[in-house]
This record gives sequence, structure tokens and C-alpha cells, in this order.
Amino acid sequence: MRDIRWGVWVADQRRYYAAGTLDAKRVTALENLGMVWSVHASAWCAGLAVARDYATVHGHCLPGAAVAWDGFPLGTCMVNMRAAARKARENAARRANGETDISYAGELSEAVWRRFPSRSAPVSSTSSPA
Repeated sequence: MRDIRWGVWVADQRRYYAAGTLDAKRVTALENLGMVWSVHASAWCAGLAVARDYATVHGHCLPGAAVAWDGFPLGTCMVNMRAAARKARENAARRANGETDISYAGELSEAVWRRFPSRSAPVSSTSSPA
């Protein structure tokens, strides 16, 4: 068997998939193996599941910054999510005031905001990446 750099190969498959150029049969074959197309989306889903479990037990989702729940650094995750949400709100206000060339890096995307129905998404004239 040839020396295959698996990490590079997997990254290539993800890139082809995102570009829409990966053959449907290959997509199916990889999905049957449990392919994770987006590491970020997978981490998001894992964090959300832990946060829901924590909230069910405690009646809130305001863990301290150092709290780990089921081995997951939930406190750190929530601190980061709140910071990203705050940055998204601040940048949305800046965009609404006419500022341009504001990076979406570090923001909580509108796609993520939509997963929180009790919160209103920041209003922006352009859509941010998910």
C-alpha cells in the first residue's frame, strides 16, 4: 500500500465537498463511513449537546469559566461563545452605521444565531459565513 497522508487526503475530500465537486457516490461512501464534513460544525453540535445536558441538570447554562461537564470544557466554550456573540452584535452595529471591510473572524455567525430561537440575530446587510 502506498504511503498516504490521511490528514491531507481527508482535508482534500472536505474541500472538494464544500466546492460541490466531489462525486455523489464518493460523498455517499464517505458518509457511510461516518465522514465529518465540517470539524467546526461537529464541535458545535458536541458543545451544544453538552450545554443542553448541563442546562437540564442545573436549570441554566451559565457555568463558571473553569467548569467541565462530562469531560467537555463547557465553561471555556460558553465564555468563547458569549465573546463571539458580543463581537457579532458590535460588528453588526458598525456595519449598520455604514462601516465596511469589517472581518467576520471571531463572530458568532447568523447560522448559529438561528439555533437560538429566543435570541434575535444581529442584523447585517450582508450574510456572514456559517
